[in-house]
Parts: sequence; C-alpha cells; structure tokens
Amino acid sequence: MAKERKYTISLCKGAALLTETRILLEHWSPSESLDSFAARVQAEGILGNATAYRVRDIVRRVFAPRFLRPTIQPAIILKTILGHRLPYSVFREMVFVNAARNDALIHDFTTEEFWPAVQRGRPSLDVDSVLSFFSGAVADGLIEKPWSEQVSKKVARGLLGLLRDIGFLRDSGRSRKDILPYRMSDEGLLILAKMLQDVGLSDTALCAHPDWGLFGISQSILLERLQLFDESRGLIFQRAGSVIAINWNVDSVEELIALLAKDRGRTVY
Repeated sequence: MAKERKYTISLCKGAALLTETRILLEHWSPSESLDSFAARVQAEGILGNATAYRVRDIVRRVFAPRFLRPTIQPAIILKTILGHRLPYSVFREMVFVNAARNDALIHDFTTEEFWPAVQRGRPSLDVDSVLSFFSGAVADGLIEKPWSEQVSKKVARGLLGLLRDIGFLRDSGRSRKDILPYRMSDEGLLILAKMLQDVGLSDTALCAHPDWGLFGISQSILLERLQLFDESRGLIFQRAGSVIAINWNVDSVEELIALLAKDRGRTVY
C-alpha cells in the first residue's frame, strides 16, 4: 500500500548545503522574519557571489523548510551547536536529521536502501542504484509522474552528494560513491534523544522513533549506547529487563549542548 506522502525533486534546489547552512545560521536571528532575513542575506552578500535567484532558492526553499518550519527550534539547536563548537560531525548529523524530516525521499532512501546496502556488505552506491529506487517509488505511487531522465539523474546525484557530505559516502567517480563505516557521534545521539523527549514522546516511543534509522541504529543498539552514558553527559538511564527509564539532569537541548561542550577543545568549523 502506497504511503500518503510523495517524493519531490526538491534536492535539485540543494543537497546538504553544510557551508551555506552554517553561514546562514551565524547571521540568522530568531526575532527576524523570513522576508527580512532573505532580503538581508541578498543585500549584504552573506552567501558571497551567489545570484539573487540562488540566494532565494537556498533561503526560502531549503533553509526555511528544514530549520524554520513548523517551528524555529531546529535552527536554534543548530545555532547553539555552532556557538559551543561541538565536533563538526554533530552539526552535520543534526542538519541531516532535519533535511530527512523535511524530505521523504532522503529519509526513505537512507533507511530503505543505504543502510540495508551497508548490512549486505555492499562496497558502493551509484546513480543507477538510485534510479532503480526511483522506479520502485513510481510503482508504489510515491512519485506521481515519472521524472525525465535528466531530472532523475540530477536528483540521484544530489541524494548521493548529500550522503557524501554527511559522511556516509566518499567520491570514487562521478556516478559512484564508496560506502564508509559510520557511527553516530555520542553528542549527536544524546542531542537527538533529548530532542525527541522534549516533543513529548514516551521513553518507549523515543527508542522506537524512525529518526534512529537514519543512522542505522536499531532499538537494541540504541539501548546499549544509552546505557554507557552517565549524569556527566546529562542523561540518567535506568534499565531493568524490558523496562527502561530515560531522565535528564538538564532542562533543555540547549543546556545539554552546553554541558556536552564543557571541557572539550573548541572545533574549528
């Protein structure tokens, strides 16, 4: 049965855009409207030599949907990560989580194609493997009208490029990317857990949330990793058989980020 959501070609407007996202977050203020911010980015040349059309696409069609809607909390969290200079991997991971939440294609390809390929021991992914995934999506009704070959290849390259920029793949040719070993950072794992709990999820729902699948983390692996943390990392984790309890000695994600940054060397972005 086809999912209600649909895949789009929004990746054509921008894949990970890590550098652009970092620059925009450094200049963004929670009190500024999107219209005002977009105008200022263009007027002040915040994104360098990008054309007015490209600036509009990045700010309105990539940055805003990923980090400012339906709330600005994702942007606040990322800005806090930058401010406290947590490892760059943490920034990448939180950008990726929000990009995947905003784009079903990113989420589904990662969880249904990329991580199963990792588990099978596949050494690489290529454009053809992504195009095959698109064909299945058309059959499942997730792509309403088949994209042209040119558009399909552009979206496929954008998808592979995003996974490369996050750290899952590395270039081995124009159409092929080697799969890299990847383990979600401790800081990213804790921040995501706190984010999920702060939206009201129960401990059971938190551990079963689909966001973990973006990093190839099963529920059993998640519980094993959570069990390794103590109150010095903000987490109070208790487990007795199948019963778990997740509590925190911090009141917000921002406070958790500050705690995680304490006593660490400052990362240069």
